[in-house]
Amino acid sequence: MFSQPGQGAGSAATAATAAGPAALDALKEEIDGLIVDAINNQPRSLQTRIGPSEMGIPCDLRLGYKLAGHPVCNTEDRMPWKPWLGTQAHDGMATIFQLANAKFPPRPNGDPRFLVEYRVDVGVVNGEDVDGQCDLYVDGLVIDWKFTGGDQLRKYKKNGPGPQYEKQAHLYAAGWEAKGYPVHTVAVYFLPRDQEFRQRYFWHAAYDRQTAAGTVEKVDGIAKLVAALGPAAFPLLKTANAYCQYCPWLRRGSTDLATGCAGHPDATPSDSYDPFRDLIPSENGKPDLFANLLAK
Repeated sequence: MFSQPGQGAGSAATAATAAGPAALDALKEEIDGLIVDAINNQPRSLQTRIGPSEMGIPCDLRLGYKLAGHPVCNTEDRMPWKPWLGTQAHDGMATIFQLANAKFPPRPNGDPRFLVEYRVDVGVVNGEDVDGQCDLYVDGLVIDWKFTGGDQLRKYKKNGPGPQYEKQAHLYAAGWEAKGYPVHTVAVYFLPRDQEFRQRYFWHAAYDRQTAAGTVEKVDGIAKLVAALGPAAFPLLKTANAYCQYCPWLRRGSTDLATGCAGHPDATPSDSYDPFRDLIPSENGKPDLFANLLAK
């Protein structure tokens, strides 16, 4: 798959080293730039339509901004490094279960035992179908993988997945049900990103059709409201403490919702996890974002 270095590789490496720190810095900048550009332009980063992962967000205003296609204003240059790592881990889990299918005979309908990364329709919002890619379905169990750091993992073990992840799981289950598959349980499987596998947490609940239907109904109502009123609808929508610092429409100090939201009054750094709070100093004493993210 990957080409091997030729006989001249050693001399090339020697030449680069001999060129001095400036050449190495230039190479590092080139490598970093390629990484950042690829991650910022992956399909998940460029997604504009609302999907099941966002429909359970408790902040109605944030949903309104999203559904209206409102211009973002919180444009701090924060590469989605951790979501990208999650995407790679999801791909790895998909490979595990796709290979596992070879150990089982096909079902009578021709399906493999593990249905991996299938798209399902979860409902209709303002006349448009909303679909999403479900991580895993097996024997009536719907699973969504989440790869998370230690602080958040402890919170999930203590308090459960929260409304956004819980509703997402029920939406996927509704999508499977609509396809004619039986569903009895939804699960969010939290897997440790910076700890051992034994620290994993398997949250599960009985499938609740009404939870999914109610989520679609709420989002559909917000979509129709913003479609009818435009930015005039924003003051009519409730806010909630939903990781405000990462909201694309956060504008601190804003008094005009058409230009952005100042944030929910109860949203403080202590209320929500901020992975940028403990930046690791680099050799020059300044925070090194890449080192911090890799260490998490």
